Amino acid sequence: MRVTLSGRPDASADVVIIGFFADRKPAPGALESTAASGVDVIAAVKGTPTFRGSVDDAPIVIPPTAVKQPTIVITGLGERATVGPDAIRTAALRAAGAIRGRKRLAVTLGQAGDDRAESVRAAVEGAIFGCFERPRPEGPVRPAHESLPTTVTAVVSADDARDAAVKQAAVRGQITGDHTNWVRTLTDTPPGHLTPTLLAAEIERELADTGVTVHIWTQKQIRERGFGGLLAVAKGSAEPPAVVELCYGDQQAPLGITGKGITFDAGGVNLKKPMSEVHWMKSDMASAAATAGAVAAAARLGLKVGVCAILPLTENMVSGTATRPGDVCVHPNDMTTEVADTDCEGRVILADGIAYLVGKGASGVIDIGTLTDAAGYGPDLWAGASNSDDLMSEVLAAGYAAGDRGWQMPLVPGYVEMMRSPNADLVNGTISIPDSSVLAATYLREFAGDTPWVHIDTGSKAFITAPWAGWPAGATGAPLRTLLRVLEGRSES
Repeated sequence: MRVTLSGRPDASADVVIIGFFADRKPAPGALESTAASGVDVIAAVKGTPTFRGSVDDAPIVIPPTAVKQPTIVITGLGERATVGPDAIRTAALRAAGAIRGRKRLAVTLGQAGDDRAESVRAAVEGAIFGCFERPRPEGPVRPAHESLPTTVTAVVSADDARDAAVKQAAVRGQITGDHTNWVRTLTDTPPGHLTPTLLAAEIERELADTGVTVHIWTQKQIRERGFGGLLAVAKGSAEPPAVVELCYGDQQAPLGITGKGITFDAGGVNLKKPMSEVHWMKSDMASAAATAGAVAAAARLGLKVGVCAILPLTENMVSGTATRPGDVCVHPNDMTTEVADTDCEGRVILADGIAYLVGKGASGVIDIGTLTDAAGYGPDLWAGASNSDDLMSEVLAAGYAAGDRGWQMPLVPGYVEMMRSPNADLVNGTISIPDSSVLAATYLREFAGDTPWVHIDTGSKAFITAPWAGWPAGATGAPLRTLLRVLEGRSES
């Protein structure tokens, strides 16, 4: 895909996306970009009583009436005074989602909002997100950024088209959009087509020639490096586990990131509860994919930052060889976990990743997983927890800047006593009280020690079961945008 900036309407576009505000008045660029089409967009809006100019409104799609005439898509931006990147991104997503399959898109929405660079980036991201198409199960993994559209043109003023910051914003929007859609493709791929070995190979393929060093550990290396949590979860599967290590930039005290990569989660011996969730447990590897996508994007942007990512990948299955409740596993720092609930497997493999990164000398660690319902925050927010106010603030601010927001959960030091075991250092799930996002974070905090650490639970956001804010049901790529903004911020500082 190619993203361009243009100071005039794109005459070759198949689709032109324009915006209207909540007063039903056109946004900047709307009239200029549709004048040649002969379409009276103001009349179209007035003739559609259900369209109020709200971001939540269904876009108005006006098909061409002549050869070489583009389809016009009118989308709502909300109140003129409060339009910002979030509204622009959502409006572009809704508009592009209404007309998938076109080769050349022109989007004028970057002219709205006070911050031109952020507005253009949001418009490009949203347009690319909206063009996402799910992978076909009968074929191999095919990243969505290799499909339509071939060109997205952000229509701006002539001065903005020459502005270096706006040009860079368009590039960042493209790379963010491309890699988010790659993560969504992987997350939506049927689990039989994306086993741990295949996922590791796909990550290696995607990051080839980016400047990221990719190591796929052998089974011997997994054992030698003490990933007992991963090996315990993998015991029930006929598929071997994998660990992918991604190193980019300065490796002296890099930022460490580890993402949960359960390519299918049946729940192990305890079985998934409720069973109605099992059919979309292909998405339990979304965090590993998002981590890989963020590192790839950072490398393609040439960010000056050091990061080391550890991606433990496995299935969590039921068989005669599966880990039994009551079994004990040993992690890289020699801490032990009694497995009380085999369906609390994500935190067990993340414990391996955290302990390994701390031992490697990471300056800080971020772990990501679809562990619980993300504290009930719903599809708009991931849940965060931390032992460091500074690192938590950095991650939260990055999420808000990216339109990939989170909210911090409280951690009560005394709650760790609920996670004690007479047979090991910790238990992975409590028996006497219901499990929760807070308890999962409490368990993981113990592996970070004194190293600054943030936990991100995307259990209600990385894969949504109903449409939300322009996103169709399915994978969203969260929290790739948050991670990338963290890396961008560190590069700039």
